[in-house]
Amino acid sequence: MKSQWECVLENLGEWVGSFTTVTAEGEPVDDIPSVIKLAGVGDNQAVHLVLTRFYPLPNSTERYSKQVVWDFSTPPGIGAIYFETGAFSSGALTVTAGVKTIAEFSLIEIDSRFRMIQTFDPNQRLDRVTFIQEHRQETTTPERPHLNISDLLGTWKGTVTTLDANSESPIVTNTASTFVTHDLGYRLVRDDDSVLMLIGSANDLTVTNQLLRFSEADSQSYQMLLLPDGGYTTTPTQIRLGCPFYLELGWVYAPGKRQRLVRRYDSTGKWCSATFISEQIDRGKSAI
Repeated sequence: MKSQWECVLENLGEWVGSFTTVTAEGEPVDDIPSVIKLAGVGDNQAVHLVLTRFYPLPNSTERYSKQVVWDFSTPPGIGAIYFETGAFSSGALTVTAGVKTIAEFSLIEIDSRFRMIQTFDPNQRLDRVTFIQEHRQETTTPERPHLNISDLLGTWKGTVTTLDANSESPIVTNTASTFVTHDLGYRLVRDDDSVLMLIGSANDLTVTNQLLRFSEADSQSYQMLLLPDGGYTTTPTQIRLGCPFYLELGWVYAPGKRQRLVRRYDSTGKWCSATFISEQIDRGKSAI
């Protein structure tokens, strides 16, 4: 297992993309082009980060730039954990009433990254989601369509790496799972041209073109928002303090291949672990 710092260094390079913000229902708010440069300093003992975003001028087609510059020599971010691919999760150590909750996720596949910022208001209602699609400068990336429910149907097999919030020691296991696995306690199946729910512990499923909503046995209500570039995010619609919950970013980066990051909190609102899952569709099995 690489050290946390070696995992951070997997993100070095110049990444071109955009910060796209949508409401909790997936309605667009804004789309800001961006360039982020992460350069190793002193034989990669530190990292120099420059983030440039290009904002629209009022009543104009032109844009102006804003920069953020940051130097760091330890893994950045509150409550941050990194994985061997360079994927990472960071966010609040404890969720409390009256305080905004923000979590960030990042998945990386060769020269592409899919990042996500989930923001909950002080009442712990999901307020907005910002997703960041990026590729390394001077590289080409495959064009990934807006994620569809059908892209998620099937039996997924892969490897799970879990890092406890209080330790850098990973727990690595192999698992076979069926769409969104045992985390949600249900699976989606195809019946002719419709999509049906096989109920496990989840209830009250509603489905629109880009939004799935359901509730768990502990009365925590969740939603899955389907996004461009093969991404999706799963969050509580409102975090119920006193109930354990999780936050997730998923990315179907190629047909039948996906990565997932899951950040878990216990019933006291304390962050307890982060999990990275790399999976492929088992072509020998159906969704049923």
